[in-house]
Amino acid sequence: MPDNSELPPSVIKNLSDGKYGGAAWRLSPIYHEGELIGFLFISASDRINEEILSGIAGIAFAGLNAIIKNIVKRVFTTELHTTVVQRSYEELLEINRNLAASEKNYKELSETLEQKVLERTEELKRAYTRLLQQEKMASIGQLAAGVAHEINNPIGFIYSNLNTLKKYIGNLNEIIRFYKVKGQELEVIGKDAEELYKKLKIEFIMSDINDLIKQSTDGAERIKNIVANLKGFSHIDEAADREISINTEMDNTISVLSHEIKARSAEIVKHYGKIAGFFGNPGLICQAFLNILLNALHSKDDNIIVTIKTEQHGNNAVISIADNGKGIPPDIQSRIFEPFFTTKDVGKGMGMGLTVAYDIISQYGGNIEVKSEMERGSTFVITLPLKRTGLME
Repeated sequence: MPDNSELPPSVIKNLSDGKYGGAAWRLSPIYHEGELIGFLFISASDRINEEILSGIAGIAFAGLNAIIKNIVKRVFTTELHTTVVQRSYEELLEINRNLAASEKNYKELSETLEQKVLERTEELKRAYTRLLQQEKMASIGQLAAGVAHEINNPIGFIYSNLNTLKKYIGNLNEIIRFYKVKGQELEVIGKDAEELYKKLKIEFIMSDINDLIKQSTDGAERIKNIVANLKGFSHIDEAADREISINTEMDNTISVLSHEIKARSAEIVKHYGKIAGFFGNPGLICQAFLNILLNALHSKDDNIIVTIKTEQHGNNAVISIADNGKGIPPDIQSRIFEPFFTTKDVGKGMGMGLTVAYDIISQYGGNIEVKSEMERGSTFVITLPLKRTGLME
């Protein structure tokens, strides 16, 4: 039995009053982590001996102690879980607040970035348009130089012939005046006329004058054809879209490159097939042909042979332009249609010629493929979808 000094006053009082009247009783203090938290009190009649009472008290004490520990453990666990959940909830709230702030910042940044992207895109479009225009102007400038040279030759000999013809006419006028003045002096006219006839080279003039006129006429015809070819290439007086002949437009393009072809001693070999009419802008198609032909003509320095083949496969026009040039290195073949990409020296090309050609052909739903072998040349294959079935020469 515990010392009465360990018992609470209420228990001592009840024992004193005989409230627990059993002959045998047990009172065991209960501790948790060294602290007294209560008592286990067991009383029994005097018919239960001390040993049984001690056993019952021990079992009850052990059970109660286990229950208390389990309850305390659950309470502790519950408090710990509540604390963790509360802390996690607060952390989640904080994270949510941070995410909301980040989302707001991201949205503002996204809107700003989108606006900047739109602005930069517009700037790039404008720059790209300017570059395309510059490339076209460069091509026109190159053509103009060639056409000017082609026109200069016939103009030169026409001018020379006209000066010579002017002298011839002067001589003819002189001898005509002689005959008019000396017509009455029949006894001397024969001798003087013969001398003047030889001096003025009338015999040569009469034989050469027809050649001068023929050469001048041929020169004028050449100028007329050059202007007609240039006009046919540019299609300046025609509607933007119409049905055109691929073969005719290829010939127009070749004609305006005649000076370039002569200057590089190039040979053009044509194998034209029958192709249905193509509906589109002839000026743009000629521009695409021109850029690819120029690329072929510049593929090497001399003995250039450019072979052009046209045919129809199903509903597609297929145009191949092959050269016997140096070829395109394999590591750059995938880049030749990129804007600004060029293998020419600085100042000799903007790298937009093939880009413009590719854009034009793509605009009509077509495509350009390139096949090349080093030192054996390159072939550009253009495929254009056709909308008509009637064949055109």
